[in-house]
Amino acid sequence: MKNIILIGSGNVATHLGIALKKRDYNIVQIWSNQINNAKILANKLDCNFTDSIKKLLDADLYILAVKDDVIHQILNKIPDIKIVHTSGGLGMEVFENKFTHYGVLYPLQTFNKNININFTNIPLCIEANNTKFENNLIKLGNQLSDKVVRMSSEQRKQLHIAAVFACNFSNHMFSIADTILSKSDIEFKLLLPLINQTVSKLTDKNPVDVQTGPAKRNDKEVIDSHLNNITDQTTKEIYRLISNSIIKDND
Repeated sequence: MKNIILIGSGNVATHLGIALKKRDYNIVQIWSNQINNAKILANKLDCNFTDSIKKLLDADLYILAVKDDVIHQILNKIPDIKIVHTSGGLGMEVFENKFTHYGVLYPLQTFNKNININFTNIPLCIEANNTKFENNLIKLGNQLSDKVVRMSSEQRKQLHIAAVFACNFSNHMFSIADTILSKSDIEFKLLLPLINQTVSKLTDKNPVDVQTGPAKRNDKEVIDSHLNNITDQTTKEIYRLISNSIIKDND
């Protein structure tokens, strides 16, 4: 599967396209409903581009890297081809009764097209509707990543939920912390050594075993003091819910 078309031009498509290009795969074409976005990525990958699904060229594999809520709409316009999507939360059943060879190539990472990333460190979760196609996807995956895992749709959905907690929600906690600090004219970067140390512990320990803080100690006096000092009601409720969850874990 050397000749590949990317359906999408966003963060995932950009990094996936660059990684494939570095491994000597031939990116044939980029599709996007925004022609300028397709052109920008096509220029990076030296390939054709289009904003018309009906003008897709021939390829060995089509990678659908778009938002989940437009996948069905796009699939209804595509003929029977070898195709995968890159979604963590969407099952493989979206392809059923429409395609002969289909699957999933899910990179477990947060992407920004303007930030370089080492794709070899990104876990790739693979699933397909038949063994031969799955083996071909795994072969491709091994060219891109040092960690390739066979994973069912149900497992991947659970992984995606966990990833939302571990990445998206934790980043929102950083945003809340930044807001709290900015009100007292304190820079967020002071927290970075603490954040880095917290993450580094997880290399060889379970998260529950390295939990610290007032909720871990069930220090109600400190918790109440914090709650009294938080003025935003949503932030106060988040603090209370997470503290209660930590306390419950230690019962």
